[in-house]
Amino acid sequence: MSRLHRRALLGAATLLALPRLAHAWPDRSIRLIVPFAPGGGTDTTARIVAQALTERLGQSVVVENRAGAGGAIGMAQAAQAAPDGYTLVMGHVATHVVNMAVQRNPGYDTARDFVALGITSTAANILVVNPNRQSGINTLQDFVAACRAKPDELSYGTAGVGSPAHITTALFLRTADVKAQHVPYRGGAPATTDLVAGNLDFMFSGASDCIPHIRAGRLRGIAAASSKRLSGAPQIPTVAESGYPDFAFEIWHTLSARRGTPPEVLAKLREATHAALTSPQVIERITAMGVDATPTTGEAAQQRVDRELARWVPMIRAAGITAD
Repeated sequence: MSRLHRRALLGAATLLALPRLAHAWPDRSIRLIVPFAPGGGTDTTARIVAQALTERLGQSVVVENRAGAGGAIGMAQAAQAAPDGYTLVMGHVATHVVNMAVQRNPGYDTARDFVALGITSTAANILVVNPNRQSGINTLQDFVAACRAKPDELSYGTAGVGSPAHITTALFLRTADVKAQHVPYRGGAPATTDLVAGNLDFMFSGASDCIPHIRAGRLRGIAAASSKRLSGAPQIPTVAESGYPDFAFEIWHTLSARRGTPPEVLAKLREATHAALTSPQVIERITAMGVDATPTTGEAAQQRVDRELARWVPMIRAAGITAD
């Protein structure tokens, strides 16, 4: 083979490689779907992470809100996207686990459609009572005794059927073998407001909603449904500490990509996500929301999703909770 021929072949090989190099991922903006309305905790978390990923990937990560059906609409849209790394979704325990149990046909399947990139944060609901309406309830034992004394009479509010607060309450009532009246609201904040006003007896309220009221004395914190005491309210014991050692239902947020994303792209996404979530700036901003920043690797995040699907879906179904 002549030197000229070899040069021609080398030139052709270089030209063939150019499109591959020019289109190395990512070469355009990335869409981050938030399956809830703007302004909530999931949306705020997504925007913090999107900014950090933009800096690390060199392409804009653009948040797109697709709310409705308890997050199922946005999750289903993400599940229909191409598995190319250009569509991500920020969900949490309700979108990834609870919907698999309470919705007959949510339009997606967590295990089939998504792969986790990292857990961003973890929070938990706190059992709270109005101290004026329920002056005799100071401990979890007091609460269970009050429920047993008035079966199915005490009322509690939630952000709606199938919401994390509803699941937390229903599972605890089932664990304690007591009953109460469910009053669903269009969001956790209005339910907490009604509890403060004395229109409800108790609720498992989100930490960011209820801690200001606890500090002001308008609500009394009884127990947190977390694996450890919350950093924002360390004086409140966990449900496990208060006599139910196996009970904890935590609200974690996870960033996910489509399952089937090319391995090299998935590796870049997981690496960038872990770097973003472990940065001091991101940890500070997430912690300021009143939740615990709990950054994990993609592999650890996937293990948690798989573990909680296996644990909670059968229990939720057994409790007869349905959103359909």
